[in-house]
Amino acid sequence: MPDSAAADGLLAVHDGLRTALAGRPEIHVAWGPELAEDASPAAAALRAAEASWEWSALGFASRSFWDLHVGILPVESGFSVGLHWTRALDHEVRPWAPIAVPGGTLRFAAVAGEYQLLTADSTGVATHSIRSAVDVALAVATRVLSKITEDAHPAEVFAPTDCTTREKTCG
Repeated sequence: MPDSAAADGLLAVHDGLRTALAGRPEIHVAWGPELAEDASPAAAALRAAEASWEWSALGFASRSFWDLHVGILPVESGFSVGLHWTRALDHEVRPWAPIAVPGGTLRFAAVAGEYQLLTADSTGVATHSIRSAVDVALAVATRVLSKITEDAHPAEVFAPTDCTTREKTCG
């Protein structure tokens, strides 16, 4: 679990994303601590792996949140931002993921069971400030939305089974 300053920063990222996306139902903000008890098999797997729930993410109305999202995770001196997807979507997402995260660093997070194409800079995985994390996550989400809208796949699960904002308002 991150220290208090990191937790406050992550909350500021989450709130910044929520504010920026007000009125945009095609992208929703998820708050990790709220989803810790989600009934989905993906959440159950994360609980079983004792994964951290200290994250925020952007999901897409036309896709399963657990299969495809933009993740924002606290790191030592800021936040990492990247496109996250499951093995089930790898064949579909991997070909266009570099469009969403140009020059990104690809990793497989075994605990989460997902690929993570993280934004990168000249030193490797980029570390973002609060403002930068918000801006970069929105930019990645916009590029993803453009791609998945272009591909026009049918809707699956719209969001986690729990609410996706800290105020417990689903929508």
